[in-house]
Amino acid sequence: MPERMDFILGFDPGGKDNFGWSVCGIDGDKLRRPAKTGLANDAQDAIDQVERSIKEPSDGLPEEPKVLAAGIDAPMFWSITGGNRRVDEIVRKALKDKGFPGSIGGTVQDVNSLRGACLVQGVLLGKYLHETYTLKITEAHPKALRHLLKESGQSGKINPLIKGLGDHERDATLAAFAAWSMHEQSPGWRDLRSSEEDSVQPFDTPVSYWMPIQ
Repeated sequence: MPERMDFILGFDPGGKDNFGWSVCGIDGDKLRRPAKTGLANDAQDAIDQVERSIKEPSDGLPEEPKVLAAGIDAPMFWSITGGNRRVDEIVRKALKDKGFPGSIGGTVQDVNSLRGACLVQGVLLGKYLHETYTLKITEAHPKALRHLLKESGQSGKINPLIKGLGDHERDATLAAFAAWSMHEQSPGWRDLRSSEEDSVQPFDTPVSYWMPIQ
């Protein structure tokens, strides 16, 4: 029987059959390539699939795993004034400074402009995670994260993790990488949530927004 391993989860909320999830183990000070990934229909289905996957030792995963953190590609908090979030402005500026190709405003959208699956399913997922595990959650932005790591010469840290994965499972794994970086307090990363002076969140689990932005 394999020894127990601690896990990091990642999620990419979307619509039916487009809700990506990823379960990654920790190997010393590194995040391992996902032991399991999949596509779900909604937040509850994603949680159910993750629960089943981490309880299948026959597939190489240990019994009684401990889930340490989760990354979610969806807004996890809002400005209390209802206006634009400061964190989104910080990410847009970082992408501009790093020569992001394409529409920055279309990539890092305002919370009020996002689709229902991202907003509603992200919130529900945070609620279900709070009810299922004792962990920390970070908001993640996989597309922005991937570009920032590439421009800083750190693609080697993520390319082996996401090789061969479909879009939604890839983004879920990148969200898991953000959660692992939060857990490890990785150098060069910081919690952008601290820049949001007045914000609210819809569940009790501590929520951050870790990105490789100084």
